[in-house]
Amino acid sequence: MDTFIDRALNRITMFRLMLYYAAGLLAVAFGLGFFKLVPSDPTALTFSVVIIGGVCWLTNRLFAALQHVPVNTESVYITGLILALIMPPVSAANLIGVAGLVLACVVAISSKFILAIGRKHIFNPVAIGVAVSALVLDQPATWWVGGNLALLPFVLIGGLLVTRKVQRFDMIGIYILANLAMTLATTAPQMLGEALKETFLYSPLLFAGYAMLTEPLTAAHGRWSRLSYGAIVGALSSPNSHIGDFYLTPEIAFLVGNLFAYTASPKGRVKLTLLRIEKIASGCYDFVFKPDRKVFFQPGQYLDWTLGVRSPDDRGNRRPFTIASAPTEKEIRLGVKFYPKPSAFKRQLAAMKPGDVIYGSQGAGSFVLPKSPDEKLAFIAGGIGITPFRSMVQDLLDRREGRSIVILYGNNRLDEVAYSDLFDQAETELGLRTVYAVVEDEVSSHTMHRGFIDEDLIKREVPDFNERTFYVSGPRAMVIKFQHMLKELGVARSRIKVDFFPGFA
Repeated sequence: MDTFIDRALNRITMFRLMLYYAAGLLAVAFGLGFFKLVPSDPTALTFSVVIIGGVCWLTNRLFAALQHVPVNTESVYITGLILALIMPPVSAANLIGVAGLVLACVVAISSKFILAIGRKHIFNPVAIGVAVSALVLDQPATWWVGGNLALLPFVLIGGLLVTRKVQRFDMIGIYILANLAMTLATTAPQMLGEALKETFLYSPLLFAGYAMLTEPLTAAHGRWSRLSYGAIVGALSSPNSHIGDFYLTPEIAFLVGNLFAYTASPKGRVKLTLLRIEKIASGCYDFVFKPDRKVFFQPGQYLDWTLGVRSPDDRGNRRPFTIASAPTEKEIRLGVKFYPKPSAFKRQLAAMKPGDVIYGSQGAGSFVLPKSPDEKLAFIAGGIGITPFRSMVQDLLDRREGRSIVILYGNNRLDEVAYSDLFDQAETELGLRTVYAVVEDEVSSHTMHRGFIDEDLIKREVPDFNERTFYVSGPRAMVIKFQHMLKELGVARSRIKVDFFPGFA
């Protein structure tokens, strides 16, 4: 079952999964409405969805045309669906209610373009939209999807899948604990039972966490800043949180958290112009871009890449990819492996010509080298999972910094090995050692091993494995396998750092 879920999640992007999650909840709510199990009337819900969808789509088209950026239809639909799940459904006769929906939609979508610095929007679009609707027209969000017991199982199941996909259980956990701590600290002892019941069964806590806290563009990215972000939003969204007579709402909590995330996280959206495409191995290519300004990142971090895909498939037009270049290089490299029947995103990427443009968020991620150069390391890479290590090794070469590193690099065939010249150079100049594991081809070099990377190979090539911190990068199934293998070898969990590629199609 574990493998089935992983395979299913790996086939779609985080954004498409969120789209399915929100759309599924809306469909279930629509069905339950006929049996009076949710407070919304199906007719009113349908009318509201039509209004929200139309206004969000039109607003996004308008601003995208004005600013000449790709239209991210998937993001628009997600924003609209979440708005439909938390704003009260209205009928055509309720003019002030309709105006509230329209205002929330216009503000939510336009905030991505207007309330942005360096092409990066600051506030969660849904949060700013409903906050303005409440402030200007007194039409607040009711968060009805999170306050309904009949919908709770669907909120939980879909939300856990989203959290698993983005690997943010730590952030969701601290968010819930902070909310719970604030609620308990501000509730009379005789009311604790009722407060806990309201928190977990009839509040927006869980849905807001799953659907909005995980939104990557306005969340914090570093581990500690991510946990702090979750704690801030969780504590402030407690029903008892207030400043004087002003009681905070979940959307206000998110806006405060977004301000913290913006100050604590990498900023800006960069425009990247393709210079050339270099073949680095069988089916693997480096796309080399010129950024319109300096991109700040650490070796091993990733960018969220947005491409103007003409007909996006179920994986959308936005994808996280590790940066293959080093911060010391002026150009930005994206290493990509192309498989049979690639996604629409990769087909569009493969069709790019010099001069074409793609957009990326600033670098993020915690898969980076330790600060101490004395810490002994071991890298394990599978296939195109070698790209973060290319970034790290190139950076060490450029800075002439020697470290004790052993690289175990696995592929099916010899012609799939990428960046071998760079690793050979690092061995000569810095003393780094690379062992290539090849499954199908015969090998002759002493630096090559016939077969998979296994326990015996690790013991033979990294005899001091218990003294090293391991970095593992590749497909999720491979990463999980090596996590278990290293733990069985006695490597402490704290000395295993992982990075996985959520999909390859």
